[in-house]
Amino acid sequence: MAGAAATVTAVSSCGEGDIVDAGMQKKAKRGRPPPEEEVEAFLAAAENAMALRFAAKYNYDVVKDAPMDGGRYEWVRVGP
Repeated sequence: MAGAAATVTAVSSCGEGDIVDAGMQKKAKRGRPPPEEEVEAFLAAAENAMALRFAAKYNYDVVKDAPMDGGRYEWVRVGP
């Protein structure tokens, strides 16, 4: 295969400490986790957005656990 590019692999016998000194960045230290109130607010907003998308798509209110009027689907109760 004349003209094909050749791949060259170099093997080094240096230790792991030498790799960091060779210009690679160290991993950043982890910060504190967010406050519990912030996590709860984030999850509540995500849950609300998911409920709204579900209601718009399936015309069913998951918060009230009841079908909504109109829409693409007709809900029929199966059990007692």
